[in-house]
Amino acid sequence: MVRSRTKFPKEGEFVVGKIADIQQQYVYVDLIDYKGLDTEKTARGMIHISEISSRWIKNIRNYVRIGQRVVLRVFRVDPVKGHVDLSLRKVNSAQKENRIKEWKYALKYENLLQFLVDDTELTLDDAYELIGWPVLDRYETYQEAVEELKENGKTILDGLKNLSEDHKEKFLKIIDENVNISTVGITGKIKLSYDLENGIDLIKESLIDAKNVIDSKESRHLSIHYLGAPFYRIEVVTKDYLDAENILSDALEVIEAKVEKYNGTFEFIRD
Repeated sequence: MVRSRTKFPKEGEFVVGKIADIQQQYVYVDLIDYKGLDTEKTARGMIHISEISSRWIKNIRNYVRIGQRVVLRVFRVDPVKGHVDLSLRKVNSAQKENRIKEWKYALKYENLLQFLVDDTELTLDDAYELIGWPVLDRYETYQEAVEELKENGKTILDGLKNLSEDHKEKFLKIIDENVNISTVGITGKIKLSYDLENGIDLIKESLIDAKNVIDSKESRHLSIHYLGAPFYRIEVVTKDYLDAENILSDALEVIEAKVEKYNGTFEFIRD
């Protein structure tokens, strides 16, 4: 279960649900992250057979099973009656993958807060009020919140009101011990030379300018190392390949501009 600020999801939202009951024409789903009505243990939604699949269905049980966790799209909500209409067929594989990934980050986020609760006098409600919700208000996703806490936790927590130094230090330690950011890398060799008297200085300037295309931090940095004239190794590390490719492209453009200006020789060889 992941704590939500609202009792019911919003229309258009993708949610994680647990199949609770299967009837001939309907499937009932526990929306485990939402409280629902005061009379309910959790909010509950319904999938009509027409929203299970775009194909003709002979037996709903061929598509879902009791206890299964599924990603669903919300298309109608009546918070007064507690009715939530859901669709399974309107969720594609990419949407499912993204929602599950974000849901896992939400679980991790709550676990981090729970670790703080276990080590202090705070309740989980307290932890959310002091840290959980204020931090989430700054970011669009749980993943972004978790990763930013890892990289800039002290700055983020310094900006929170009513958070004691003791709680701050303990939470920073929890983050440091329990959060690792996955990264990808691109490496290659740069062949660079200038046929001028100040060629060595121009090489240094070119490589320094290339390194300065980003501000390095733990999960996002660019490094360049000497291999033996005229070769240098370049490595870009970041959280996804598209960002890595963009950084690499920017760095190589900086070098190319310098080479064109001073009539140097440049080649990039990707590993």
